[in-house]
Amino acid sequence: MDSYKMSEEEQELLRVNQITVGILLPMVIKTAIELDLFEIMAKTPGGNFSSFDLASSLPRQTQETPVLIERILRFLASHSVVTSTIVKDEHGGSKNLYGMTALSYNYVRRQDGTSHASSLLFINDKVLVNCWLVIKTSYLHTNIVL
Repeated sequence: MDSYKMSEEEQELLRVNQITVGILLPMVIKTAIELDLFEIMAKTPGGNFSSFDLASSLPRQTQETPVLIERILRFLASHSVVTSTIVKDEHGGSKNLYGMTALSYNYVRRQDGTSHASSLLFINDKVLVNCWLVIKTSYLHTNIVL
């Protein structure tokens, strides 16, 4: 069986797309951590959850909460951070159910209280991100030749 080999142009486009969304994935994971989505899902190993299930587990919510969680989970599923399964609901419509992966379990607190979540939260903290933005902006302003 022949395997597909990407052309150089396709490889470059893939790399450009990875760079373009480079900050999005960590920021979406950060949001999921801050909402405790991974912790909620990890309490039921092997469980699959709808965005409504997860929204109802949150202490505060609005009408838009399930829609926002659905967007977060869909994005995470597109990057294989969580699983996604489409199932038929009781009304004949379809809905997405999301589950944990080996990768997403790394963002759940272990018995000793540690997880990779703390590293991600630190690196993507508002103060650090703003510092990089200030440095970048300063550099751009001082090096623009008119």
